[in-house]
Amino acid sequence: MGIFCGFLAAFFNSIGYLLNARFMKRYNEEGRLLTYGMVGMLILSLPFTPFLFPFAYLEQPGMFALKVVAWVAAFMLGQLCFFLALRYFEASRLSSLLGLKIIVLALIFTTFNHGSLIPRQWLAILISAISAMMFNWSGAGKQRPLGWLFVLCTLVMYSTCDILETNMVLHVKQCGFSDLRSAFAVVSLIYPVLGLMALPGMLKYKPSKDQFVLALPYSVVWVMSQLALLYCFAKVLPVFGNVILATRGVFSVLMGLSLPLFGLASLDSNVSARKWIQRIIAAILMVLAIGLYSWK
Repeated sequence: MGIFCGFLAAFFNSIGYLLNARFMKRYNEEGRLLTYGMVGMLILSLPFTPFLFPFAYLEQPGMFALKVVAWVAAFMLGQLCFFLALRYFEASRLSSLLGLKIIVLALIFTTFNHGSLIPRQWLAILISAISAMMFNWSGAGKQRPLGWLFVLCTLVMYSTCDILETNMVLHVKQCGFSDLRSAFAVVSLIYPVLGLMALPGMLKYKPSKDQFVLALPYSVVWVMSQLALLYCFAKVLPVFGNVILATRGVFSVLMGLSLPLFGLASLDSNVSARKWIQRIIAAILMVLAIGLYSWK
């Protein structure tokens, strides 16, 4: 079930990228999408918070609150560094560089959680990172040290978010809830908090029905992907969870191939035959990485 939900999260992530592209074709502002997307998550999640989150049964609520604050800080700082990195790397190349997150996450997880990975699993992580980078990597463009610093900060912050999310789900699980119920509970709390942080951004981007209509499907798919991902993290922990999540590149390839069949080719960029071959090889490597990591 953990592996299945990892694939499900990857599938929803790929759909989210298409919805992201639809919004960006209309407004072409990442900050606007992020603001409306987070407010949409607030609207979707907040009604469920009183029913799903175990406020009365939670052990060490102060410690849990600190984890939520740390998660929000890591998320916001990660987004800030991501947007700053866009000044130095084109979007497709930066997307590829984010594939390195699995290596950073593995290093953080094994260092601070006193865990260990066997050589075969480290090889799977390396293959996963290489394949994730291959999906959009072009090798072109200038390289500046400050840009790489922002990329590294983005990777560290995103990895920190994954570890904190896993920790929060396990914390709620101590109340006697199942992994699934714990994942629902955490999502129902952290995304309303994140949405509240985004509300001041509405002052900059004038609210309109059209923007909400375009952003809401993205919010829905993102929340669904996070529910699946947090359940995956609870079952298989964040390192293997991210190896599985990297298959979103595989789903993106399949969706890119199928978009013309539905008259939606405009949502994806034109890709050369050479690039498609590169992506197919990357998809095969990704499947190999998952098998190598989980093989016993």
